[in-house]
Order: sequence, then structure tokens, then C-alpha cells
Amino acid sequence: MNSMITMSPRAIALGAVVALATGALLVSSVATRQDVHAADSNTAVPTSRVMEATAGIRVLSAHSVGDGGIIDLRYQVLDANKASIVEGDVTKTPQITDVDSGAVLHDTAAMRHGHAMRPAGEYFLLYYNQGGSVKPGDFINVSIDGVTLNDVPVT
Repeated sequence: MNSMITMSPRAIALGAVVALATGALLVSSVATRQDVHAADSNTAVPTSRVMEATAGIRVLSAHSVGDGGIIDLRYQVLDANKASIVEGDVTKTPQITDVDSGAVLHDTAAMRHGHAMRPAGEYFLLYYNQGGSVKPGDFINVSIDGVTLNDVPVT
């Protein structure tokens, strides 16, 4: 038994128009959400020799994850002894400040890595982003023990 569905040329044309319109709406909604001053995946993360010398880490990236409820700050250890302030002393946990809104994030998830940090190792801190005050496309300042790295892009 061979069953064949035939569609009229009018139905095919209507389907093509709907598909094109949907694609156009998708493209336009993505284009309008992009701000010229917003961070994206191509925005370079700044470096600071002062922060690297003081805290023993290099900030690699910041990402909004968990439907915007968490900011994932990634860093690389350059000096394991100095970097221990990031993990070992909760009073010296890096603080994140949103450049535009001034919102400050300092509460991190209790996810200490629990081992000696190794040079060149990559680690992360997860910050509670209650209310979604830091969003993808924003820039943040990261402060550690009195030293600040400005304009880290959030993707």
C-alpha cells in the first residue's frame, strides 16, 4: 500500500512564506538585542600585571549561566601561594561589580576546590546573581585584596 501526500502549489508557497517570515523575525530579534557597547564572545578580557603580581591569578572569562542566576568567573593560577587568597581566605574572595548598574556580587557558592592550586591550572568561582543584575553583554570589575581589574566582558 503506497500512500502519498500531495500538496497544492498554494500550500507549498504558503509554507515557504511562513518559514521565511519566521527566519526573518529570528534574525531581526537577534540583531536588535545586540548593543554596540555590549560584550560578546569576541571581546578580549583585559589583563593586569598588578593583579597577577598581587593575587597570583589571571582572570580568563566571566559567563552568565544557570538562566542568569550565576556568574561563572574563570581564572588561571600563576602563583599558587598568592592565589591561595582566592580559595583559602573567604574575606578575600574576589568581588564583582557591574560597570553600568553598580551592582556588587560577593556571595559565592560554597564550592572550594579543596586541594592545593597548581600553577597554570584553571579554576572557577560561582557567584549568586540574584535578580540577574549582571547580564550577558555587561562589563564587570573584579576586585581582589584592594586591586581591581576593570571591564571584564560577561558572555
